[in-house]
Amino acid sequence: MFVAIYRWRLHPEREQDFVSNWHRITRLGLAAGSGGSSLFKDGQGDWVAIARWPSRAARERFFEQVEAGDAEPEMAERARLAVIERQPAEELDCVLDCWASFPETVQVSRS
Repeated sequence: MFVAIYRWRLHPEREQDFVSNWHRITRLGLAAGSGGSSLFKDGQGDWVAIARWPSRAARERFFEQVEAGDAEPEMAERARLAVIERQPAEELDCVLDCWASFPETVQVSRS
């Protein structure tokens, strides 16, 4: 497994554009074989995401396909405009995977 951790500062008035686009890309990634993602907001108001993939190569192939033919470029652009600052991604290769699925259905928060 391969994990990428992303961090951003966002314009507060554009956060929903970013969240909607992140959710859209995650759904596309799930259909392409990703392990999904989680999006968080920390105590300082910064945003953090963790995305899981079977391999680094699988993630790279997916994003090459998205960049070559994104079906919703306007949404992607609104999400891009939401970003004030993006930190470099942390890329991690799994050594031990002990994550488990939660038994209840998790609802996507729109806040």
